[in-house]
Amino acid sequence: AFLKDLVSIPSLSGDERQLAERVRAEMHAVGFKEVWIDRMGNVVGRLGSGKGPRLLLDAHMDTVGVGDRSAWTHDPFGGEIEDGYLYGLGALNMKAGVAAIMMAAEAVRRSGRPLKGDLIVACVVAETGGGVGALHLLASGLRPDYCIVTEAGNLDVGLISVGYVQGKVRVFGEFKHRVPYVNPIEKAAKVIQAFGPAYQPIPHGGWLRFAPHPLLPGFPRMAVRNIEHFQDTTTLSFDLRIVPGMTEQSVRQDLQRLLEGIAADDPAFKFELVIPLSAQQPNMPAREATPVESPLAQAVIAAHQQVTGRMPEVGAGHRIGATADTCHFKGAGITCLEYGPGFIPTWPMVDERIEVTQIVTATKVLALATEGLIGGW
Repeated sequence: AFLKDLVSIPSLSGDERQLAERVRAEMHAVGFKEVWIDRMGNVVGRLGSGKGPRLLLDAHMDTVGVGDRSAWTHDPFGGEIEDGYLYGLGALNMKAGVAAIMMAAEAVRRSGRPLKGDLIVACVVAETGGGVGALHLLASGLRPDYCIVTEAGNLDVGLISVGYVQGKVRVFGEFKHRVPYVNPIEKAAKVIQAFGPAYQPIPHGGWLRFAPHPLLPGFPRMAVRNIEHFQDTTTLSFDLRIVPGMTEQSVRQDLQRLLEGIAADDPAFKFELVIPLSAQQPNMPAREATPVESPLAQAVIAAHQQVTGRMPEVGAGHRIGATADTCHFKGAGITCLEYGPGFIPTWPMVDERIEVTQIVTATKVLALATEGLIGGW
């Protein structure tokens, strides 16, 4: 019922305030000790003793757009349940995660069992904008010992994820009403060819420097995501999924060298490289894997086994190739992993949906993992 309510409230990235107020009301209703909305619009609540280890359960509130509304067979804001699935924009990515962390916290509170540490629940904004909400939480001084990000990971234990570097290549031509002239569209085609096929594995030892990562086979990968043209300028927007060891600076150097190579072969090729896409949309770095031996990973694995009776997939999991706010929490020295409900067959997704039983399973696992990490005296 809570998830249906969340789905009914639009929350495009940058416009999450109404949803944040609903989440805050729920936190007050279930008895969180402290509840607040910070300057960025993140909603944060706390349960616990104020002593001992601290666990953060994190989910983002923002969604992408509906897209072609006529292609949906269910109301994007209806929260309809059919054949065991709940439908709606954001149901999968990731309002189900919001519902799971809220109800896991409520289960812990209702149990009456004392916590030796703090359980912090954070529902953040603008994950799709580079994790701006999570970065603001960290800038405000939040430093839990452990963090679980409830991205739609099909109940896999995600110890590692890729990062991304996004940017633009502007190619300049010579605009005339007579010929010959330099056509930037044709010149931009050379860039696309140099990048290679969209989201196919980039060969090791080529133009891009990286060390293949055993948990992220087939990465890095890259694609041109958008093309714009006006008069004498064609702009390509690209998305490069990177592995640990690669940085925004190393990618910038490699791309600059690649583009200069094109220019060396074609004196009429003029370009500008822009990274990141904008100052308001930071890139997401790639971090090393959380050790499977860590108390956090062991607690989640044990809880999953207790609830489902089987061992979860551990590693990059279902979300291989996708990014998450885990990179920011890891960058602050926090032990962090991904665990959440939802299988994503394709994205963006018409008739976005999530299996209801997965939400219930995730909630139970999160509650038990919380008990395993910070429960008891």
